[in-house]
Amino acid sequence: MTITILIFDYKKAEQNFFKKNRLDDYDIHFFEESLNETTVNNLPDDLLEETTVVSVYVTSNVNNEVLSKFHNLMILSTRSSGYEHIDIQECCNKKIKVLNVENYDSKAIVQYTFGLMITLIRKILIAERDVREFNFEYNSYIGRELDKLTLGVIGTGNVGSEICRIAHAFGMKILAVDIRKNQEIIDKYEVEYTDKTALLQNSDVITLHVPLNEQTRNIISKREFAIIKPSAIILNTSRGELINTADLYDAIVTENLAGAGLDAMECEEIAFNTHNMTSKVKESNLECISKVFLTRRLAQLDNVIVTPRVAYSTQDSIDRILETMFNSIEDCIQGGHTNQVN
Repeated sequence: MTITILIFDYKKAEQNFFKKNRLDDYDIHFFEESLNETTVNNLPDDLLEETTVVSVYVTSNVNNEVLSKFHNLMILSTRSSGYEHIDIQECCNKKIKVLNVENYDSKAIVQYTFGLMITLIRKILIAERDVREFNFEYNSYIGRELDKLTLGVIGTGNVGSEICRIAHAFGMKILAVDIRKNQEIIDKYEVEYTDKTALLQNSDVITLHVPLNEQTRNIISKREFAIIKPSAIILNTSRGELINTADLYDAIVTENLAGAGLDAMECEEIAFNTHNMTSKVKESNLECISKVFLTRRLAQLDNVIVTPRVAYSTQDSIDRILETMFNSIEDCIQGGHTNQVN
């Protein structure tokens, strides 16, 4: 029996996996566009009837209106660990199994986070720009050495713990906040757990590695920026909604924050997605649109790095995602529950 699967948010780098692997049991249809209320209406009736598996990424928006268009959908697989872009309750109501991919990208995200950190601390972007313009201001390139700095890690799961390991190798002092203390990183890497206020007040670099939920949404906003060191930088390779964009922009332009490295932003389904931009803007509220414009203004600043959710994006990580996804789908079809979230 051939399984019809639609893969949305399809990227060129994913071609490598499909060239190397025989997937004869699947009738696969690829779409560069995200899945949402607009794109689902462009699908032919035969696909809406025959499709049993759909794969998406975080830039899709899978709500009840989208789910209702598919007549025989059994499995919805997201090529991410987070699944906030999926209406889980409606999937439960329709008996659709939702699968995610856990821990596929820890190494890639950790390396990328340190890339952002070092680029900002050593003023690499400013120096590179001046070389292009042949206009040198050497006083603008004075940075700091990592072993003289304190790193504040919010969230010490798989990624956060690995961040602590590498920071310890650099000789950084490490503060951490999490609802669960990891004794291993305390013993091995001299991590000191504290409360959020103390971490923000004493860290030179703050990095976020927590999932998005109602408790973590906007955990960094105006109140937090008021107590962070003006000389500190903040890094976010997790979820955009962890930081209030308007408050971040105000902190940067008023010099109450020295810089930011951001691979995740609020309303990134618009900010980081060029397909069907007109329809996405129409579907979004004014608050979301204003945050996208603030993101673009942030990206113009010399002390801010904004990248379009690519921290995970190595060929190795992408191949792991797809391999894990198909293994989970096959297990689910056989009655298993590997990586099932509902």
